[in-house]
Amino acid sequence: MPLAERDGAWLHWRGAGPSDGEPVLMIMGLGGSGRMWWRLEPHLADRWWLLLIDNRGTGDSDRVSGPLTMAGMAADAVAVLDAAGVDSAHVVGASMGGMIAQHLALDHRDRVRSLVLACTTAGGRAGAPPWRLLAASALRPVLGPGRTFGLVAPALYAARTRREQPERVREDLAVRVADATPPATVYAQLAAAARHDTRARLRELAGLPVTVLHGAEDALVPVARGRELAAAIPGARLIEFPETGHLLSTDAETEVGAALRDHLQLAWYGSARKAEI
Repeated sequence: MPLAERDGAWLHWRGAGPSDGEPVLMIMGLGGSGRMWWRLEPHLADRWWLLLIDNRGTGDSDRVSGPLTMAGMAADAVAVLDAAGVDSAHVVGASMGGMIAQHLALDHRDRVRSLVLACTTAGGRAGAPPWRLLAASALRPVLGPGRTFGLVAPALYAARTRREQPERVREDLAVRVADATPPATVYAQLAAAARHDTRARLRELAGLPVTVLHGAEDALVPVARGRELAAAIPGARLIEFPETGHLLSTDAETEVGAALRDHLQLAWYGSARKAEI
């Protein structure tokens, strides 16, 4: 089992795809392990070497033993790159994983070849608390994940998916139940996300290929936050998906998979051209 170590904790990661391909580090969001990339993995693993991280406290990584910070979770990601023997990688982060990816690119720029920020924000605005997530986390030890998932589903999925493809929501639930992420992890991650604010530094990402992906019907992180994020990063490209909520890979799997492939191909072509010059 591939493991990285940082500050006395073991971090699990998994490789998928050809190991001689361009490396792509994939960082999942709140409460999710690397398994939650299961829909998008087949869209990328034919060509790229995917490094799928179990964030601290999720999957097969060690449990959370204290407060979490975005800088600390970004350092965990660097430890995974080191363990994989990778000097730098393309980085894809979703939701909270997109927050971690921002800190990774800002604090460890030399380790990042390009950046995809999906359904995420630069932070700095408290706004309304994510009451559905908080309530589901609080009730999960009592009711179990199956009964609390219905509470949070309207915040995660577009109405069309819940109405026309409920089986996709059930499939996601099965993966989350298998993950069995402890509520303590979710609370610690929520606290770290509440302190996240990169707005004053995003111009430092000038010159880095960045694509921002966002669902037009995201009820958890409104699309306006994605637009603000893209506008604050010089040269960033914004792609919005209609009738799509927070979980992009469930609501718009094919379209998001194509957008990721397009970003990676363009970023690779750009780096190859620079090397020739």
